[in-house]
Amino acid sequence: MLDAAADVFAQHGIEAPMNLVAERAGVGKGTLYRHFVDRDALMQGLADRLQERYATIAREAENAASGWDGLLTYIDGVTSMYFELPWMVVVRARARRVSSTKGQAERDFRLVLERAWAEGSLRTDVDLTDLAFVTSALGGLAEISEPVRSVVLARLRGVVLDGLRAEGSPRPPLSAPPLEIEHLRDYLQGQDGTPDAD
Repeated sequence: MLDAAADVFAQHGIEAPMNLVAERAGVGKGTLYRHFVDRDALMQGLADRLQERYATIAREAENAASGWDGLLTYIDGVTSMYFELPWMVVVRARARRVSSTKGQAERDFRLVLERAWAEGSLRTDVDLTDLAFVTSALGGLAEISEPVRSVVLARLRGVVLDGLRAEGSPRPPLSAPPLEIEHLRDYLQGQDGTPDAD
């Protein structure tokens, strides 16, 4: 039922009728309500899935070989959630009203920062809030179609990482060649052949 809810909310938005969730799950509406008494309970179930995923990323980041590797684990792990869980943004916004991690996610990821600061791989003026928006910005590329998305994601990730590195840290070359101008032009033209407003 949670998988069905995730699909429906990603496709129709968070206020989609509950009967669509039941239909997608292949159950009656009564069965859905026996497991989830209301929309907030369903949101809580999906929010719990997100928290489990965050906790897994935090454990992997904590066990990484270095602070920098932990930082990459965090950035890549959270960014991938935007691509793999298209329902995440709408559910997370609604779930903020019905659940709380009591600061655990913040504490977990602050440890990643402190480790990278201590080893000298991360700029000392980078904060947790910066990383939250880095993952949101990179995750926002999930809405872009291929082949543009993969190229832009790889290159922007490299640019962002260079900006996070402490002074004097090596800066490897970007991991992907730049987007071909023809792909950019096609993307900017939009689906109907007319230029996008952007």
